[in-house]
Amino acid sequence: MELGSTVTLAYTGKLDDGTVFGYATKEKPMVFQTGMDMAIDGFEKAIMEMSEVGEKKEFTVGEYEAYGEYLEDYTQKVPKEQVPRGSVKVGQRVLMASSEDGTPMPVTVIAVENGVVTFDMNHPLAGKSLNFEVEILDIKEPPENFVSAQEKAAHMKEQSKLLGGDQASDYR
Repeated sequence: MELGSTVTLAYTGKLDDGTVFGYATKEKPMVFQTGMDMAIDGFEKAIMEMSEVGEKKEFTVGEYEAYGEYLEDYTQKVPKEQVPRGSVKVGQRVLMASSEDGTPMPVTVIAVENGVVTFDMNHPLAGKSLNFEVEILDIKEPPENFVSAQEKAAHMKEQSKLLGGDQASDYR
């Protein structure tokens, strides 16, 4: 399959214990364009190795090519009175503004005790291997002059230097 192809597929994603964490059916398939960072790295890499409509494949994506390792210290304790939502429960997913730019990020409530709420900022699938069963339903060739997300990012970085960004030793 070529980088930039649009792929339509059905899949079931399971954890090692058999728990289903995601799926797409033939009636409601997953559609994405390769090379555009629309799927986790390990998933896209395995899909790129497939080439035919109707092809089926089972594969496992390790934590580092999925959502990364689970970081024990990636938690935050907040006094309950500072939590905008009235009541929160353990296991609940809520949005928390990031301290960097204020963009909301989903977090999981892992404890509510002694007037303090503890939030886990890890992705729910961090630290886990993901097992997939995939069937390719359709493949559309990439558009002419396709530019991947990585190529675009590199180009934009170079343009930024030329247009007065961080010119460092590249200044003309």
